[in-house]
Amino acid sequence: MNTTLTTNPVLRITVLCVLYLAQGIPHGFVTIALSVWFVTQGVDVDGIAQLATAAVLPWSFKWAWGPVVDRYQIRRYGRRRPWILFAQSLMILSAGSLLLVDDPVAQISTVASIIFIHNLFSGLQDVSVDALAVDLLAPEQRGRANGLMYGSKYLGTSIGGAGLSVVLVKLGFDAAVLTMCGLLGLIMLVPLFIRERPGEQRLPFGDHSSGHLVEDASELEERSANASFLTLVLRLLKSFGHRNTLLAIALAFLVWIPNGMTYPVGLVLFMNDLGWEQLEYSRLTGTWGIGAALLGSVAGGFIADRIGARRLAAIAASAYAALFCVPGACPIAWLEHTGFASTYIVVTDLVQGTLSVSLFAIFMSVSWKIVAATQFTAYMAMLNLSYSVGAMIAPTFEEYEWAYWQIYLLAAAVQICVLAILPFCTPTDSKRTSVEPLDPDANLGEP
Repeated sequence: MNTTLTTNPVLRITVLCVLYLAQGIPHGFVTIALSVWFVTQGVDVDGIAQLATAAVLPWSFKWAWGPVVDRYQIRRYGRRRPWILFAQSLMILSAGSLLLVDDPVAQISTVASIIFIHNLFSGLQDVSVDALAVDLLAPEQRGRANGLMYGSKYLGTSIGGAGLSVVLVKLGFDAAVLTMCGLLGLIMLVPLFIRERPGEQRLPFGDHSSGHLVEDASELEERSANASFLTLVLRLLKSFGHRNTLLAIALAFLVWIPNGMTYPVGLVLFMNDLGWEQLEYSRLTGTWGIGAALLGSVAGGFIADRIGARRLAAIAASAYAALFCVPGACPIAWLEHTGFASTYIVVTDLVQGTLSVSLFAIFMSVSWKIVAATQFTAYMAMLNLSYSVGAMIAPTFEEYEWAYWQIYLLAAAVQICVLAILPFCTPTDSKRTSVEPLDPDANLGEP
């Protein structure tokens, strides 16, 4: 039987989840295992901020991949599959180049540069997988599918954070990098041996297409509508010329600045000032914390389908702002009781997972159908820029000797601004985003 992603719904969701797992493993390794290990080696807030920025900032540029992935395809092997395989190959090669660093602690800037390059390719993989999801998922499936996909990314983060942390401590830096590359290589076998549609080839040699290459009406519609970069760019400009799509950009830019601000500060506080052990912190954040985030994302996907993504985002953003107030409101419990601090970390991860999946549903709902893959990628890129901006300004607070609780209160204030924007991020009318004749002289900002 010819099993393909378009003909097998279970296989479709499984493959999307596995591909998101591949994104989470390096992310967990860098932001949890490697960052904690560097702190135990004496690296300061500035060094940890470099790593955090290198892990996230490249994703801010992934919008540039969107038009390329939408425009250029090798249909014989699948619309998105060649890009996924290309990106994952470069992910493995760039991660493996960490083995060329002689002294990671002394050469942390070099490590950060390699991580930056790796995440450029990881961003390409993400754009390709998101485009595949937009191609294959019906609108009524997207909430649940997003929850499962991003839950898989959290699972990958747990593997990279908690699992590779054990390898890092027990066997060393090189062994951890090799293990990560091996896991990515195994995951790459999944897109290598599946087809998107009946009639496609898996490999250029020793493999023959089976049946007629199927192109449904929606695929032909998208291909004819975005037949050139000029057409694609003009439609993108028009799609961003409305209040709901513009305010969605502001939402994406603000929402993770608080997380980026507080992560390096909190990590150094827990490891240095409070004396947590590396494996203790990694196990908490990489198992219970990631588990809570996974629960929040998966459950949030189903809840968003029931009560609406904006309402769920408002609840989660309110809870997130309240959590940032806790260090200032309960300083003794937060600093002196490990159980309280551990619960705080886990609950924060739960809220982050819920907020994340609700945001993804919002950005899909405001994206125009004809440029959905590229426009959605732009919102995802802005989310990563948001975290990067927060991480880049974190060392400034140390320079001006801000207390940790003051930084957390500022993060709460920024999060409250998110609540003011959410009501205006209304879904876009799908009738106005279908294929239509494009007049280059039309008013791109018409309401």
